[in-house]
Amino acid sequence: MKHEINIAQPDYLIEDWPGKYEIFSWLEYIVTVPNPIFIITTRKPNGAPNANLHSWGLLVGEGEHYSSLLALLDNTHTYANILREAEWCLGFPSYEHYPQCFETIHCNAPDNDEITEAGFTVEPASTVQAPRIVECPVSLECRLAWHRPLYEGSRWHLFTGKVVHLAMDEAAMVPDPVERMRRMGLMYNVRSTVHPLTGEQFGPNTLGLLSRVEKL
Repeated sequence: MKHEINIAQPDYLIEDWPGKYEIFSWLEYIVTVPNPIFIITTRKPNGAPNANLHSWGLLVGEGEHYSSLLALLDNTHTYANILREAEWCLGFPSYEHYPQCFETIHCNAPDNDEITEAGFTVEPASTVQAPRIVECPVSLECRLAWHRPLYEGSRWHLFTGKVVHLAMDEAAMVPDPVERMRRMGLMYNVRSTVHPLTGEQFGPNTLGLLSRVEKL
């Protein structure tokens, strides 16, 4: 049986950290659709690499206009860096580098090299000034096309950038999608869940890995 759920935030929700349902919609914890985890890399004002572990975005496009769509909070270094330099790189890390991925969250001093301090290796991009991460099997170089707030007054802003270059590890180029996904070991952000009728919370955020790929 399906329940018809009002999207207005109910009063019985309990935040497990301050501002949780101001930064994120409560529906994100109800729907719980996994998003792929990636790292947005940009340059700080002093030229040092910035790394932003992220999962709010997608890749979409047609013909030569393959694009990266990102949702960014307006108080982040990444937001300011993209507005200033109009470019970024997307790196898709493998699960084996899970510790380094989450270390980037803590390496956020104003002028430091966040990629190196997190345990990754910096490499230059081919077409943009934003750095890439050696350990990511897939890296996309992007140039800003447009940006706008999600809605008037929103702290979240949408950024779309055209993909202008692709770098890919040879090991990830196998044609069989089952084997390719196994080798890449891509991670997915699986939100902690909230019961929509009671507000009861279940567990912390978790990581997901593709465990089954079917040939259609």
